Amino acid sequence: MGGSRVDGAGAEAAAAHARLIEDNLVLTCAAERLYCDGGFAGDAALLDRLRGRVSRQTQVLGEVFPGFPAHDPAPPRLFGGSDAFRDKQGAALAAPRPAGPPTLLCETRDVRLAGNALFHIEDGRPQVLFETYRPQDRHVVTGPGPDFGRVDETIDGEGLVFLLNSAGSFNYGHWLIDDLPRLRGLARLRERHPREPVTVALVSYFPHLDAARRHSIELLLGRRRGISIRFLDRSKTYRFARLHHTTPCSLPSTGKSPYAMDDLTRQMRARTRLPRGLFALRALTGRGRRLFVDRHPGRGRGLANREAVLARLRDLGFEAFDPELTSVRQQVVRFAGAEIVVGIAGAGMANTVFCRPGTPVIHLVPEGWEDLFYGEIATACGQDYRAVFGPRIPSDGPEYLRDFAIDPEPLCAALAAAGLR
Repeated sequence: MGGSRVDGAGAEAAAAHARLIEDNLVLTCAAERLYCDGGFAGDAALLDRLRGRVSRQTQVLGEVFPGFPAHDPAPPRLFGGSDAFRDKQGAALAAPRPAGPPTLLCETRDVRLAGNALFHIEDGRPQVLFETYRPQDRHVVTGPGPDFGRVDETIDGEGLVFLLNSAGSFNYGHWLIDDLPRLRGLARLRERHPREPVTVALVSYFPHLDAARRHSIELLLGRRRGISIRFLDRSKTYRFARLHHTTPCSLPSTGKSPYAMDDLTRQMRARTRLPRGLFALRALTGRGRRLFVDRHPGRGRGLANREAVLARLRDLGFEAFDPELTSVRQQVVRFAGAEIVVGIAGAGMANTVFCRPGTPVIHLVPEGWEDLFYGEIATACGQDYRAVFGPRIPSDGPEYLRDFAIDPEPLCAALAAAGLR
């Protein structure tokens, strides 16, 4: 009985705190500046409520990427699985996409970071910047807790701080697509402050992921003096006297900025010109241009009949490639040089952003997997998207990590549709 009262009190306190956050949300900047052509990640009623609530401590310094227009994706080519699931997923992938907002470089004074969201305190209440706490992201972005007044560390030293984070920073695929392109904002910042050192701040997650994120930044920036990288403890609350950050370059589940994707690809291709040239010489022998993107079985969502699938693909000249076992540089080189990519759904397939427009991309996907992320990448990059679905293998693990199998017949049909027989 007493335990029930405690649980009830805790639930009431959590609900009250959630209402406090919701009632005090603020836009990073005026809606007319950010959402004049659409792209608000919420309903019209919420936008109307927030129009008069704009952060008074944030200044827009300039545009990083322009907004992107609404568009109708081409109908995808889907194979395998049940007719009902193919129809459902095909309709979702081909549904009209809304316009996306511009990506803006901002400077916010006296701001805090907690639970991966930015906020400041006014009249004793936390005012969370909506663009860092969108409704679709809140299952992974917790925002400030009831102890929002606590500060574990204040960062107000010499130089500038540029925060690069999002709801998906813990996943390399989302990091690559939703975060890394916004590093372009750093160039805009240095144009304004060419002599000041800059610290690129990232929320830390796992050692192997943090290392990959660091390496991708170093590859993208090249040898630039005056720039350092710091990882922040995600369990702490940080207070910044002055912080620079950008608004998102993608919409949750419904669109990626083609301008951001193109800019990232052009920069990464420029940074890998020599190794890409060497790989092109190797490719003259016919090797390495057809890529099978493998996935370590320890990661879950493995291909149960991998050997049979790989044998078929090798007959057609494919080479197995596991991005997790190679450098960021080598990932760019291999995907940029691919003439066709077949791969198991997972973060490694986000590297298809580096493939050339028109490249056939075939995803091997467990039936029931409804994520549109990879189709959105293909749409933004002008690639020829296909997917082959296969049944999940029953197990005690989480459904989204269960192994699955791909029937050779629909796989061969997908390959034939891409011109391979």
